[in-house]
Amino acid sequence: MADSATYREGLLDEVIDACIKHLRTHPNDHEKLFYLGNAFYLKKQYDKASFCYVKAVNQNPKNPVYYSHLGHSYRELGDRDQAIASYESVLTLNPRFADTHFNVGLIFYENKTYDKALASFANALAINPRYAAARYHVARIYEDQGAISKAVKEYRQIIEEMLGEKLERSSVTIDLGAVFSDLGLLDQAEAEYRRLIKDHPEYADLHFHLGIILKKKDLDDEAMEEFRIAIKLNPHYMEARRQYWESAQ
Repeated sequence: MADSATYREGLLDEVIDACIKHLRTHPNDHEKLFYLGNAFYLKKQYDKASFCYVKAVNQNPKNPVYYSHLGHSYRELGDRDQAIASYESVLTLNPRFADTHFNVGLIFYENKTYDKALASFANALAINPRYAAARYHVARIYEDQGAISKAVKEYRQIIEEMLGEKLERSSVTIDLGAVFSDLGLLDQAEAEYRRLIKDHPEYADLHFHLGIILKKKDLDDEAMEEFRIAIKLNPHYMEARRQYWESAQ
């Protein structure tokens, strides 16, 4: 579901007003109840959203999408049990919803119920073997459990699927920062590149990639310093020069 920032100011209120007006004369219209729930969800009014989704489900209990959105709203309200129950209703209607298996896995992961989380992520991956976010969380669980070789294997597969080619055995550690970056996990990407720079301060590429992460985090001064170091290490590093001057503007 798109973020509320995607919509112009006032548009969601117009949708809410229109749906409420329609529902006064058509109270059992499950599609409009669903649309109304979506508008409330995007306004972060999750209690109202869940109320609308429940009514939509009551009118059309065979629609897995309604249960899925109901699960999202319960999760935002912090009601994990109800969220899981809603997601399980989705899977009863359609067990091939990979995203729903993933969402169940996330709840178990956040609750540190790792065995159940792994099972749910495995179900998502069985449906979609290239589900990078599910594989990433499998790797995180292995890492948290100290099974580093298993974690690296999962991270490596994510990278290879992104690059479309096999990696040399020694390259996997350097590319984990790229995995974190591609998944939007900028803090983890920064930490990985800083760890590698501590061991290999002479690698211009590491400083460059750290600079890119810092730039994405709007830390322009720190980014410029990393680009400067990359240029110092490799005076012909033209992309580092370009990024340096872009950050300076």
